[in-house]
Amino acid sequence: MPPKERVSKEQVLNTAFRMTKENGFEELTARKLAEQLSSSTQPIFRAYANMDMLKRDLFFKSAEYFSDYMLSKKAQGKPLYLTMGMAYIELAQRERHLFKLIASIDDYGAEDIREFLQGENSELPDKLPDTGEMDGKQKRELFRMIWMFTHGVATLVTAKRVNLTENEIKELLVKAYEGFLKTSDRGT
Repeated sequence: MPPKERVSKEQVLNTAFRMTKENGFEELTARKLAEQLSSSTQPIFRAYANMDMLKRDLFFKSAEYFSDYMLSKKAQGKPLYLTMGMAYIELAQRERHLFKLIASIDDYGAEDIREFLQGENSELPDKLPDTGEMDGKQKRELFRMIWMFTHGVATLVTAKRVNLTENEIKELLVKAYEGFLKTSDRGT
């Protein structure tokens, strides 16, 4: 009898990621995952102690997916905050289930989000337009404000709390950025 094919942790995660994209994490069970993997639940629990550990890895995989998508949309000649913000909102609308997972940070991911918003290791705040007189701390604060605003718009649009066209979203992001820029202490 040939040996049984082992299911890797990567296969479990990738299959769970696909299933989460399609139906949401709430619908993901070990039994349904095993069915998709054509296996028993044993390989799943060999890879992950419990479904919460799988959810944690799904959170990070989803966050990476969003980050890669936003960075791929950087356009020459357009402000970074606008291209990345529009890409974030677009993907949130298209990938509602993944966005819901990311937006429900729970305990994991909270530190990563804090680090992202602090921008200590990121070059993104330095690429914001019209910030020439600002120091690094002021640029990070501006970046944090526009990112939080963008996340809020993504949440409202994805939850269908507001109905906005792409142009209306662009206008909002530009106005918010300009407003945040005006209220920032520019060190003068």
